[in-house]
Amino acid sequence: MSGVTILIVVFVAIMAGLLGLWAYRRSSTPKVARHGKHEANDQAEQWGVRISAPVKERACPQARDRLGKEYPIGEKPQLPLPDCPFPRQCECHYIKLFDRRKGERRSGQELRAGGHRFEKDSPPRRSGKDRRKNVDWT
Repeated sequence: MSGVTILIVVFVAIMAGLLGLWAYRRSSTPKVARHGKHEANDQAEQWGVRISAPVKERACPQARDRLGKEYPIGEKPQLPLPDCPFPRQCECHYIKLFDRRKGERRSGQELRAGGHRFEKDSPPRRSGKDRRKNVDWT
C-alpha cells in the first residue's frame, strides 16, 4: 500500500471513531438535559416575576414605584422600562417567583370523609332553611 492510501484509511478510521463517540454520548445524555429544560416532579412551577434592583437609589424614578411588585408572567413589564432615562445602564432585573405548593393541597390525612364534617356532640350547623327559595330570579 502506498502512503496516500494509508493516510486515507487512518483519516476514515478517525472520522468513524469520532462519529461513534458523538452518537454514544448523545444517546447517553438524558433528554431533559439535552433540551435545556430542568423539569423535576418535585420542583414548583414559575408563575410570575418580581422587579428588583441592586440599590433602590440607583433605580430610575419610574422603576422605583415598581420595585418589589409581583407580576404574572404574561403581564410583566419589559425591562428596561420604556421611559427609563438610562436604558443602557439600567440594573433592574426580574426575580422568578415559584408556586409554594409542590403537591396536592390536602394530604390524605386532612381529607374529610364524604366532604362533610359531623361532630357527635354538636348540633348540625345547617339551619335547613333555603335562602334562595324566595328569590325572584326574573
